Amino acid sequence: MGDDGAGSRVVELLSADPAVTARADLEWAGTDLFRAAGWMEGREWVILVDAAESTGPIGQTVGEISVVEGGLQENHPQQAHALSAAQALELLRSLTPALAGTRFTWVLIHVAAAQTTAGLCAEVSAATTLAANLIRGMLDQWETRPNV
Repeated sequence: MGDDGAGSRVVELLSADPAVTARADLEWAGTDLFRAAGWMEGREWVILVDAAESTGPIGQTVGEISVVEGGLQENHPQQAHALSAAQALELLRSLTPALAGTRFTWVLIHVAAAQTTAGLCAEVSAATTLAANLIRGMLDQWETRPNV
């Protein structure tokens, strides 16, 4: 798995942190969000971590991190037999009433075009550590939010 394994690496880093696992459930969905649908049902907030091609709709450079609330806007044509992660999430939300009230946040690590390599490039590897720290901060903010 090459740079497209950035999300997996972030989950691995967070899973090794008892301060995170004591207050958040972690699940690696791989490339199949449908597999995680049952796990996401009824949750208040789900943070999705994924690799995003730097030439994609957001157009950042390799190793940059973007945080996007809600849905992702994609500017590529629909494919007949494949769904992107963003398309899969939108389909899940439309078909699963238990996800209607769930807040979704994307943490995207920008990578070069997907390619099969032995590991993460240096920029993406560094970004996974930054993304894990960013998510720790997001969890801190979530815990200290005023109860509404």
